[in-house]
Amino acid sequence: MATLTDVAHKAGVSIMTVSRVIRGQGPVREATRQRVLEAMAELQYVPRGVATPTPRPSSLHTLVLIVPDITNPFFTFLARGMEDVARKHGYQVLLVNTDENENRERDALRMCVDLHVDGVLICPVGDSSSECLAWLQQHTPLVLVDRSVKGIEADLVKGNVKEASHILVSHLIEAGHRRIGIVTGPAQNEAGRERLDGYLAALEAHGIPARPEYIREASMLRDGDARYVDALLDLPEPPTALFVANVFQYAHTRQRLAARNLTVPDDISIVAFGNTDELASVDSPLTAAIQPAYSYGSLGTQMLLERVEGLSHPPRRMILESHYVFRQSVAPPRA
Repeated sequence: MATLTDVAHKAGVSIMTVSRVIRGQGPVREATRQRVLEAMAELQYVPRGVATPTPRPSSLHTLVLIVPDITNPFFTFLARGMEDVARKHGYQVLLVNTDENENRERDALRMCVDLHVDGVLICPVGDSSSECLAWLQQHTPLVLVDRSVKGIEADLVKGNVKEASHILVSHLIEAGHRRIGIVTGPAQNEAGRERLDGYLAALEAHGIPARPEYIREASMLRDGDARYVDALLDLPEPPTALFVANVFQYAHTRQRLAARNLTVPDDISIVAFGNTDELASVDSPLTAAIQPAYSYGSLGTQMLLERVEGLSHPPRRMILESHYVFRQSVAPPRA
């Protein structure tokens, strides 16, 4: 006796697409619907016991964006890219913040399944997200953005974080710095690890030994603190330059340096992943790698809609290039 899986395999679509066709709910291309119906007829498949969720108006096609912190300009631009594409295709977008919290992420994913949303674009908390994401994939199309997760085979849009980190640290080295500290994001997610990998690769490429005491981990959220500044500057040989993870860490660092009567770049140089909003950063002295956050959202949503509409192909991995602005936050170290 044929199963739902047999029909999906025969039609070359996902199980979710077959279920949509059977229930008559959710967007499915006409050509895809015909393939599913033909496969059902050929296999003599008779739907039985298919769970029928509470019907909802066809006009309420919904996608969900799950991010760590929408106050981060990176995710604000990502959300705008998603909304622009979703609106063109008749979809609404719901937004959820996780604050890098596993429990909040788990609750958000359950909500997506309970509400029968059409698809999810998610920047996952980290490696610990794998079990919940694997469960979500059984119910809802998803695309990962900014970070991959070990064990999850899904479409992905992310940046060249390791390469960009290498370029930023190399810029410090070329300015004469040899004692360079790094403040990464949490080590449990790929975004933090790739920053560290690029930092270490740049040091190695220039023959500079890595110093464990110069490596610190801190939150990448708005409400983080800058205790790492004191920890680094109170070392017997403090770094003369810092590579920090994002604009929030940069802001916290500048505030803490000011409290210690230190200035940038006279006392210490700084590079970071920077603000994607040129208007917001017009007076910023920060030398930074700028990621195309809007494209993360727009391209990720296009990939997601293809999954929603039943296109079946191996997961794709899209790596977007950063661009670089070299400003006044870097100077040669003091003698």
